[in-house]
Amino acid sequence: MDNPGLDVYLRDQKAGRLWFDEKRRFVFQYDEAWLREKGAIPLSLHLPLRAEIYPDDLSRPFFSNLLPEAEIKRAVARHLRISEINDFAMLNSIGGECAGAVSVLPAGATPTVKPGYRELNEEELHRIIIDLPRRPLMAGMEGMRLSLAGAQNKLPVYMEDDRIFIASGNAPSSHILKPPIRDLEDTVGNEAFCMMLAQRLGLSVPPVTIRRGLDRIYIIARYDRSRGTDGRVVRLHQEDFCQALGFLPDQKYESEGGPSLQQCFTLLQGKSIRPAADRMALLRWGIFNFLIGNADAHAKNLAMIFMDRGPRLAPHYDLICTMVYPDLTEKLAMRIGGENRPSWIQRKHWERFGDSVAIKRSLILKMLKDMSAAIIPAAQTLSSDFTNSFGTCRIIEKILAVIRKRI
Repeated sequence: MDNPGLDVYLRDQKAGRLWFDEKRRFVFQYDEAWLREKGAIPLSLHLPLRAEIYPDDLSRPFFSNLLPEAEIKRAVARHLRISEINDFAMLNSIGGECAGAVSVLPAGATPTVKPGYRELNEEELHRIIIDLPRRPLMAGMEGMRLSLAGAQNKLPVYMEDDRIFIASGNAPSSHILKPPIRDLEDTVGNEAFCMMLAQRLGLSVPPVTIRRGLDRIYIIARYDRSRGTDGRVVRLHQEDFCQALGFLPDQKYESEGGPSLQQCFTLLQGKSIRPAADRMALLRWGIFNFLIGNADAHAKNLAMIFMDRGPRLAPHYDLICTMVYPDLTEKLAMRIGGENRPSWIQRKHWERFGDSVAIKRSLILKMLKDMSAAIIPAAQTLSSDFTNSFGTCRIIEKILAVIRKRI
């Protein structure tokens, strides 16, 4: 075949093929055997199962959103010696372990049947963490084909108790490590605190912790992984809302033509197996982000996870107070009632927002009132528990100050 392209797997089954057409545009087609498979699911809600090919404008958003962004993507490209705009070549090099159950492999390759894991001692982990800004996702190292979306350094790993392993080949990871973001105060403590606070206020979030060794690292369990009956890690398929709605990674912000909250609510209404519950969960997410001062709550920070019965809203992630960092914008990634300046948002904006997503104004105002009343007591109790577990964390007082201004 002149253009073998890339084979796209869901877990260990080939789902389709991705290739370039004569104008070097993405083309994707589901595999005939996958279409006949009982219980076959689509790669994306934006790419329903069908025999016909999907052209670039429909297929590229899903695949490009599997890759890292911004400086992380540029650094990966430098190590792989490919152009940072060549998403096809990058998928060929690092697409083996992506978000969800997707693996993108060179044509003819098959997922590794026997998982490969290598335990890291403290010194090895430290060297990898130190090297991440220069070599994100361990790009270019033999046997490493890891890809995670986002603009922040992170590393997928496998964990057993407190032991950390690097997964090689096509072996699934179980957790994600995030080192501190350079030039921003204690992002590790900030995100861990906000995620734990979300859990105490009733939001669905994966377990998180802070590891204190030679490096202070934020650790989150992957919600797109589960344990099989034999104890092995099993991939669960998922996609972020940019993928599900057909937006490219550089369109993740509403101000840049990306998804709005209204579009996110509409997606859940039309595609979730439990639309009412998921729409309420999304409302709680939106209010929580407003209260903690997270201006970076964009569509790539929401995801659908595909369960046996169908897709539903995934647990939440990337919850962090951005307002404690003066150099970051205060404008919201998605508008509330047409307004993205938090200090300008009033009752009328919440009511207008409710009208736009077909949720009763009274329900929205009650949830806003209840969460506003609960968040400070919950944060104060958590602050004490957090300090006992992870030591003094000065960023918490700054987060509390932001919350007090919002309630």
